[in-house]
Amino acid sequence: MIRLAAEARPSEPRQTAAGFTLVELLVGLTLFALLSALMFGGFRIGVRAWEAGGERINDVSRVELAQNLLRRQLSEASLPQAAADQDEFAASAFRGAGDALSFLAPLPAHSLVGGLYVFSLAEAPNAGRAYLRLGWKIFRPENLVPGGLGDEEEALLLDDIASLDLAYYGRIGPDRPPTWTESWSGALGLPQLIRLRVRFPAGDPRQWPDLVVAPRLYAPPAE
Repeated sequence: MIRLAAEARPSEPRQTAAGFTLVELLVGLTLFALLSALMFGGFRIGVRAWEAGGERINDVSRVELAQNLLRRQLSEASLPQAAADQDEFAASAFRGAGDALSFLAPLPAHSLVGGLYVFSLAEAPNAGRAYLRLGWKIFRPENLVPGGLGDEEEALLLDDIASLDLAYYGRIGPDRPPTWTESWSGALGLPQLIRLRVRFPAGDPRQWPDLVVAPRLYAPPAE
C-alpha cells in the first residue's frame, strides 16, 4: 500500500537551471562594450592631457633653466686687466649687439674648472627655424676675433624661437647720462645692466620674462 501510494503521488515539476537568455546575454555584452569604450576613451584623453601638461612643464622648465644659466654667467662677466689697458682688446673682450653678445666669464663653480672663458650668445638657424645657442671656449687673446670662436663647444638653450633682442644700459660718454642702447663695446667698460628678451612664434604658449642682469664686476670706464 505504501508503495502504491508513492507511485500514485504526482511527480513534482523540475526546476530549470538559473541562467541568461540569449537576448539578455547580447544586451549585457553590448553594454559592456559601450562602457569599455567610454572608459578607454576617457583614459586616452587623460593620458593626452597629462602628456600635454608634461610638455608645458618641460617648456617652462627649459625657459627657467636658460634664464638662470644666463643670469649666472652674465653676472660674472669681466674685463681682464689687459683688456682694461688696451681699448682694442677691451672692445673684443665684450662685444654686444642687438642680436648677439660675446663676453668673458668663468665657468659655473660646480664645473670645478678654473680660468676665464669666452662666451657667445646668439640666435642661430636650425632647419628653417631659429634657436638660442650659447657657445664657449677657453680664453686666449687670439680667440677674441670677430666672426665667432671657431671650434667652440655649444649648447642649445631654447628651440624654435622668433627673435633675440639684447640691450645695454650705461654711459656711452663721460658727459652723457646712462641710457639704454642696442650695442656696447668693452672699450666703454662693462655695461651697468644687460637686458635679454626672447620672443617666441605666434601661438607658442612659452613666455620669457625680461631678464635684466647687472654684472658684478661692473666698473665705470676710466675718464
